[in-house]
Amino acid sequence: MSRPLPDARSRWLTLLVSALVTSVLTGCPEEKVLCTSGLDVCGSECADLQGDPFNCGGCGVRCGEGETCQAGACECRTGAPACGEACLDLSSDARNCGACGNACPADQVCSAGTCAEACPPGSERCNGGCAVLASDPLNCGACGTVCPDVQSCHAGRCMYDVVAACYTNGQLVGIQAGTDRMGPRRQFGSGVQSLAAWDGVVLAADAARSVLSQALAGALGAVVEEDSLGAVAASPNDILVDPPYVYVLDSVNNTLQVLKREGPAQGGGLGLRTVGQVNLGANTSPQVIAKRGDTFYIPLFGTAGSDFRQGNAVARVNVSDPERPRLVDSIPLTGLDLKSFDGGTTMALPYAAVATDAGVYVALTNLNPANDYLPNGPGMLARIDPADGGVRAIDLGAQDCLNAGDVQAVGEHLVVSCLGEARFDTAGGYQAKDVRATGLVLVKDDRPVASYALSPGCAGGPEQGCDLAVGGRLAVVGNAVYVTDVNAGRVFVVEVRDGKFVERRGNSTPEAKGAALDACPVDPRRVVSNAIDIVAVP
Repeated sequence: MSRPLPDARSRWLTLLVSALVTSVLTGCPEEKVLCTSGLDVCGSECADLQGDPFNCGGCGVRCGEGETCQAGACECRTGAPACGEACLDLSSDARNCGACGNACPADQVCSAGTCAEACPPGSERCNGGCAVLASDPLNCGACGTVCPDVQSCHAGRCMYDVVAACYTNGQLVGIQAGTDRMGPRRQFGSGVQSLAAWDGVVLAADAARSVLSQALAGALGAVVEEDSLGAVAASPNDILVDPPYVYVLDSVNNTLQVLKREGPAQGGGLGLRTVGQVNLGANTSPQVIAKRGDTFYIPLFGTAGSDFRQGNAVARVNVSDPERPRLVDSIPLTGLDLKSFDGGTTMALPYAAVATDAGVYVALTNLNPANDYLPNGPGMLARIDPADGGVRAIDLGAQDCLNAGDVQAVGEHLVVSCLGEARFDTAGGYQAKDVRATGLVLVKDDRPVASYALSPGCAGGPEQGCDLAVGGRLAVVGNAVYVTDVNAGRVFVVEVRDGKFVERRGNSTPEAKGAALDACPVDPRRVVSNAIDIVAVP
């Protein structure tokens, strides 16, 4: 019996299935490549056979190293002539230096087509010589990049070595170490109280506006980032950089604020964000931060309103978890023999601290709050043993030091800044009218070994045409100590050499290079100029 003929729908389904099977078994036919005018088909792409180094003059013809495709032929690049069949850079090829076949000796390199001695590791050849691009002021970061006259090269960037803050003038000024030359003063905020530096940026805590401002260490005048310090009535007395964190201590609100770098920020700032805070207690008035291991040592000055009961101590704060600082305890300083001049009232009133391998050293002002806060004993250091918290006092000598205000390490020595006993003309702009025992004391093995007076032979004071100096904070660059003057706005520079002080810029002794730096000129309207802080730029 014969099969019936398929209808039209059945024939269409049969053809569709047949086409699909054929497509799976054989693949779809390739699409034809169409190229624009001037290009040729090479496989599945279009190529310029006149200029394509991978298809030069024909598909798949590749030019060699140092060659380009010109008019369909492989030729040496400009500046890389042919030596045999190879194209070489004769300016740097040690086997063909300046000319084909001119090989440099094994201990030399080819620079600008001339054989020259190889540069030491870490340096590069620049302009016929060797240069460390990280520190060479004539080739800072790149060959031929010259730093301005009063700046140095730090990690390949031109910056000042030291920066001072002028509180009364609202300015920052940069100083070049070694030459002690100053850059132009830059207006910056209105109440900068403390400074720090990190990764090419100067951090300036502004008490007037309660912000932490940032400026590039080679510019200073322009704010590149600002971060809030929280409380409106802030007194940011100290800044500590401990990457990736920055700690700010507020002596009015009694807080330690933690900021973390999450940059880079737009404009060159660090990109800081507040991530933690700890309160050190009411009426403690914390002053500075000294870090030893995972512990901060923070001198607590105390407040007159609480009779200094919460002061005269050193707080210990654990920062093993930096974003959650924890107050551990306080080490009292009330049991020390402060060597009172009259056997009467005197208090430690700690003002600064530094951590060393030997222990933590705290500068004691040793004042009598009941007598206009005048010294009632010699300037002193308290040495804290981190192992057991034990404390012993170091007498710095009343003749050379009253009112110890700052302490920094210089090699195996400690340098203490003594604010001295200053009496001020409160009716005439709070200018110092006389001061004694202000200067520096050098300490080694827990005993004073040398001293330097900031205002010798200046007893006549301003009435005799003498601008009295009152010592302030310190910055250290190598063996040089930069000391601020909180009365006349100057910066003194003194070196530590062979266990002695040698004046570099100050009272113009025979060894000195000149007078103290006029960092913060006295504003006639204010009479006094407070060079409030100073920082060495790493």
